[in-house]
Amino acid sequence: MRSFGFLGTMVLLVLLQGRGLPAPPRGLNLLLLIASTLLGNVIGDTLYLSSIAKIGVGRAVAVTSIYPLVVTSLSALWLGEKITLPILAGTVCVILGLNLLRKESGADRSVAAETKTGFILALATALCWGLSIPVTRRLLLETGLSSQDLNFWRSLIFLPAVWIFWALRCLLGFHHPRRVLEITRRSWIELNIAGAIALALGGTFLALALQRATASVVTPITASSPLISTLLAIFFLKENSTRRQWIGIVLVVIGSTIVSF
Repeated sequence: MRSFGFLGTMVLLVLLQGRGLPAPPRGLNLLLLIASTLLGNVIGDTLYLSSIAKIGVGRAVAVTSIYPLVVTSLSALWLGEKITLPILAGTVCVILGLNLLRKESGADRSVAAETKTGFILALATALCWGLSIPVTRRLLLETGLSSQDLNFWRSLIFLPAVWIFWALRCLLGFHHPRRVLEITRRSWIELNIAGAIALALGGTFLALALQRATASVVTPITASSPLISTLLAIFFLKENSTRRQWIGIVLVVIGSTIVSF
């Protein structure tokens, strides 16, 4: 549903530049853009929304915010970068924080199983995002596209890809097509606003940041979102958050931040 708000907002942002629609990247860069969009926005965000449904906004956002650790780890494995003391310290903080977030005190088996599934889905989300962000930076450097132009092409790839992905899940029995017709007008508006804010504006600002700084600098800053999301979830969605979970959230944020120092 968010794909319409994503594409519509990006068309508007590109047209406001006054340069018309940008030319797409070619060859390998186009394939990388498609792969990055599928991995980060289609698969990653689907896993992300599924984890929110199972463990709530606060914990899901906190767990997925470890993607800076994924970026740094992949850089060390693929690019031969050294594992420094901050990386080790940050990793310990993240592991401790995740351990606190993973457990559901006093919960029955069904709730504990849902929590475990949501936790795994959030970890898988972090992996997808962690793989997608370095590719985005490479595309910005290699193609010379502006942040708006790159995110416009992401939105153009995202819309058909996400609906094809949804249709396949319907055929496999994960969804029922009738559920789309049951969505209220208010929900349609809210979901399009979510697409405009999170995917269009958020994606453009992220690409703009990646144009001006390395992924290892940008990603720890974006990983501070759990604190904001948890507060909003408590006040607007009435989610409960224990002291142990708050400690876990803070540890994840600190660990994700210092890992790139």
